[in-house]
Amino acid sequence: MSIPTSTVPQVKAYLFTQLQSTLTAEQGSSLLVCCDEPGPYEPDDIVSVGDVTTRTTVPLAMVGSGGAGWLVETYSLEIVVDCYRGGDNPQAVAERAWSLIGQVETVVRTDPSCGGLVIEARPGECRSESAWDEQHKGRRVRVTVAVDVQAQI
Repeated sequence: MSIPTSTVPQVKAYLFTQLQSTLTAEQGSSLLVCCDEPGPYEPDDIVSVGDVTTRTTVPLAMVGSGGAGWLVETYSLEIVVDCYRGGDNPQAVAERAWSLIGQVETVVRTDPSCGGLVIEARPGECRSESAWDEQHKGRRVRVTVAVDVQAQI
């Protein structure tokens, strides 16, 4: 029997695929869904499936071999929504960013097992920051939501 590894890569790929198909179908080409930081193409709205901030494992059941089912891993996977609009309308940019976060959370809540990969995934801690862009030509709002995951490995 092989010893299973972390579910992080599979969950990250699952969320990327789900968000890409759901969000881009609704939003059109002005939205980029990517893994980690975006490349040179950076439209006004970006949803990035990013890093795991913390991961811990604890024993679940006594398995003499330390094999499958022995551990439970918990981790937080960050999803970042980054919205930009030219001009000075912070409310419109914030509304767009929070609308996208709501859609991200809906994708997670629609299938909390992430296609059967985990015991549970749910939206967790969320934080936002807003500011002028570097050239002071518009407003940027970044909202980060942690997807808290529990899986048996």
